[in-house]
Amino acid sequence: MTRAPRVLIVLPDGGLSLVAGIVAGMGQAARIVALVPSLAIGEAECGGAGRVVADLASRLPVADGAVEMVAGYGIAPKEPARLLDEVCRVLARSGQVVFTVVMAHLGQPVCALPGLTDDDAHRIERAVDAAVRPAPHPWDALVEVMSTGRPGLHPADVDVMRLTTELDHRGVDDYLHTPTPVAPAPVTAVRAGLDARAARRYAAACHRAVDVHGALRLRTPVMCLRTGRAA
Repeated sequence: MTRAPRVLIVLPDGGLSLVAGIVAGMGQAARIVALVPSLAIGEAECGGAGRVVADLASRLPVADGAVEMVAGYGIAPKEPARLLDEVCRVLARSGQVVFTVVMAHLGQPVCALPGLTDDDAHRIERAVDAAVRPAPHPWDALVEVMSTGRPGLHPADVDVMRLTTELDHRGVDDYLHTPTPVAPAPVTAVRAGLDARAARRYAAACHRAVDVHGALRLRTPVMCLRTGRAA
């Protein structure tokens, strides 16, 4: 009987379903252990898997060589080198590391927005883009450390994928009014870059897209960093 590989998921809070694709290649039998930083609030959606609360700035409560994969989602550790050293410690000899960063501030609707002209849409897109704060971004240090490599780990390969999601009215509200670590909420950005009327028209057009197309399709870049244990 084949032993189910152990996968350690590192994420801020909840939402293990968001990283299901990361471990899909290891088979559905993978045993997932969720590691939630101590500052997180709420219960992780573990689907029966274990849940461990820990401080990512200290030693992980996992034995040496205990897991075959460490998958991180949405984290920006203050000491990424220290975290990567701990990740290397808990990985089995052939273990893999996959960390993903969703670039939510670059998410853009990809379906037509009813009620907006092409010029309107372009002006709004420029206003949202202009509101993004320049680097450094919270995840830059993690990307730099993983790209350079750590003792025992290969330098990471960095891929950028495009995640397409279909939003209902509730999802549209979340998208429009939720800021990211490096940008204000889209409605706030449009109001600041254009005016309140443009912000209202943009919000109405996004909701109207749900009525007309069945959903607002949002495409968001996702940075994926992959590495493994060095021989």
